[in-house]
Amino acid sequence: MGGGNCLNLKNQLDRKVLVLIVLSFLSLSWNCKSKQESLIEEIQELLEEQNYEKASGILKEYLIKPKSDSDILSKEKPETPRIVELSFDRKRLVYLEDSKLLWKDAVDGSNGSKSLDEVPASLAVSLNANFALAEYPMTNGCRLFAISLKNNDLLYESGAQISCRNRGGISDDGSKIYYFVDNQLYEEKTVEPRTPKLVVSKEKIAPPFTGLKARFFLYPVGKDFLLFSGNAGSYVLYYFQPEKKSVEKIDQEVISPLIYYGTGDSAYYLGGSIGRLHLRRLQFGKGKPSTSKLFTISRKEINPWKIPGKNEFVSNYSGKVHLWGPSRKSQVLPILCERIWMVDQNKLLCENEKGELYLTSLDFPEEDWRILKLFEEARDK
Repeated sequence: MGGGNCLNLKNQLDRKVLVLIVLSFLSLSWNCKSKQESLIEEIQELLEEQNYEKASGILKEYLIKPKSDSDILSKEKPETPRIVELSFDRKRLVYLEDSKLLWKDAVDGSNGSKSLDEVPASLAVSLNANFALAEYPMTNGCRLFAISLKNNDLLYESGAQISCRNRGGISDDGSKIYYFVDNQLYEEKTVEPRTPKLVVSKEKIAPPFTGLKARFFLYPVGKDFLLFSGNAGSYVLYYFQPEKKSVEKIDQEVISPLIYYGTGDSAYYLGGSIGRLHLRRLQFGKGKPSTSKLFTISRKEINPWKIPGKNEFVSNYSGKVHLWGPSRKSQVLPILCERIWMVDQNKLLCENEKGELYLTSLDFPEEDWRILKLFEEARDK
C-alpha cells in the first residue's frame, strides 16, 4: 500500500510539473506575441484620436531598430562615413569605422578587428576579402597600405603618392597591389625594396571623354580585375589581366563605376544614359567575362543586390528597402535602412539612420507587414 501511494504521489507531481512547463511555454509565447500586438493596438488608438505624428514616430522607431534575432555588428555611428566592402561571393564582409578595421565571416561567424594609426580615406579588398588596400590622405594626394585581414603577416606601405580620386586593388594572396598614377596603372610587390612597375599605359585605358579628368576603379574577379575608366556618369569597362599585363574593353556607356556582386561568378552594374538606366550583368570565372544587357530600371533600383535562385533584387532608396524584379511589382519591405548590402545568400546588411549596422533576414512576420501598413497610413495623413 505504501509503495502504491508513493507511486501515485509521484505521478501527480510529474503531471503538475508538466502542466507548469506547458503554462510557462504558453505564457512566454503569449508575451512575445503581445509586444507586437500591443503596439498595433496602441497605434490604432492613436490613429482613432488622429494623433498621426506620434503614431508615425513610434512605428518608424520600430521599423528602424534591429529585431531580437538580428546580428548587431555596431551600435554606434562613426564620426566619418562607414566604409563597407564584400568578398566576391558575399560571404565575408569588411567594414571600416573611423580608425578601426573590422571583418566578419557570414558563414562560420568568425570575426576580427584591427586598430589603424589613422583614418583611411578609402578601402578596397581582395577577391576573398583576406587582404585590404587602404588609402591614407596626405597634403597632396594619398599613400597606400596593404593590410592582412587573416593575421599580422602583412602591413606594407607603398612609396607611391597617388590621387585620392581612384580605387586601387590588391591580389588575393596579398603579394601585389595595383594603383593609378597620371592615368596609368602600376603594379607593386608588397615586399621591400619598393619596385613599382608600369603595367598599363594611359592610352590603353582611355575614358570616354579625354577632355575631362578621368577616374579609375578596380574590382577583383578571379585572378583578374574589372577596370572602370571615365567620369561624370560616363565610363568604359575594361578587363585587366595582371599575369598578361593586358587590358581589353568589354563594355561602354556605363553610368556608374560601382559593382554589386551576385551569387556565384556574377556581378551587376548600371549602364545606359542619364534618364534611361538599365541593368547589366557580368559573368566571370572562365576566361574573358561576358556582359549582358538586362532591362530598364528606375531610380529606386539603382543599387541592385541579387537574391539567389530568383530573378529578383533588393535596393534601397530614400530610407526604404524595395524588393523588385522584371516580372513583379516593386514592394516596400517592413524595414528602414539608409544603406544596404546583400551578404552571403539572403542576409540583409542594414545601416539605419542612427548609424547602427546589423545583419537580418528577409523573412518578415505577418505583424511586421501590418506595422508597415499602419506606418504608411500614419505618415501619409
